[in-house]
Amino acid sequence: MRDFFKGLALITAALLLFPAIPYAAGAIFSNKEEAAEAFSQTSPQSPEPAEAITEVYIYDTISERALALDTEDYIAAALFEQLPPNCEKELIKAQAVLMYTYILKRRRDETALPTPELYGCDVSTDSSKYPRLSLGEVSEEELLPFKEAAKEVLGEYCSYGGEPIVAAFCYSAGITTESAKTVLGADIPYLKSVATNEPDAFFTTVAYTEEEVFARLTTAEGGYVLLGDPQGWITPKETAATGYVQSVYLDSRFIVSGSEIARLLNLPSARFTFRYSPASNRFIFTVSGSGSLVGLSIRGGNELAKKGYNYKEILLHFFDGINILEAKSASG
Repeated sequence: MRDFFKGLALITAALLLFPAIPYAAGAIFSNKEEAAEAFSQTSPQSPEPAEAITEVYIYDTISERALALDTEDYIAAALFEQLPPNCEKELIKAQAVLMYTYILKRRRDETALPTPELYGCDVSTDSSKYPRLSLGEVSEEELLPFKEAAKEVLGEYCSYGGEPIVAAFCYSAGITTESAKTVLGADIPYLKSVATNEPDAFFTTVAYTEEEVFARLTTAEGGYVLLGDPQGWITPKETAATGYVQSVYLDSRFIVSGSEIARLLNLPSARFTFRYSPASNRFIFTVSGSGSLVGLSIRGGNELAKKGYNYKEILLHFFDGINILEAKSASG
């Protein structure tokens, strides 16, 4: 089973929901068909704890060498990139459990079906595909709160049907998260739409000139050649009740997913509305949330932590029907 979670990213630094953005706050799935098939084969069963992972193997794409990093250090380095400063400790612990879940799933997926460019490793330093790490870039003092939180929950992971879950998360999902059914077309039992408890809908306004939209869309892989009046270049086709754009028409000739439009136009998420202003020759997008909008909302999780939720309660709020297990040591 392939890794369906292509990247994360904070809106300010870029998020891995869409390329051109590093990995820091939004999980994305790469193949709807594979995801649907994988989860249709998952059925609830008595959870059997996984073997503990003590080291994460990272392929350095620059030196072309494999690196080994203690799992605790790996998680702390990833959390530093994914979480905003001064967030609540229980949120850090929840995210640490998700990252352990992620690397556990990566290890299982690579064992079952190795990715050639990883050369036997779990992940690589390519932050367009795997979590961005702060290796050698920050001080031990800066990493300390993340290491302390990771140590407290090291070995704990989220499981559904006896398997590690897809550790989906985003920086903000606005008022509500999106279900996997809406985003993927796959009904993944533990990825339902839930209230985030965020203090607001986290709106962002993005404006592009007619020339910028034309350049971004026509130079995309495959190329979408836009003709005629710009007012007809982008037309919504299917939008969920939450406002998530599932598909649009481009130039009335191409049908493109909302997530693809968001990627090409570097929008924070695929939950957007827009208008074209002939007076300024601009497209103005109003976007809610940041990231995939699926799974744990970092902003929402932080609000729950402020209200007294512990890390397990935060995870159980965002992931319906999961178990939180503890991996067993190799010695048993």
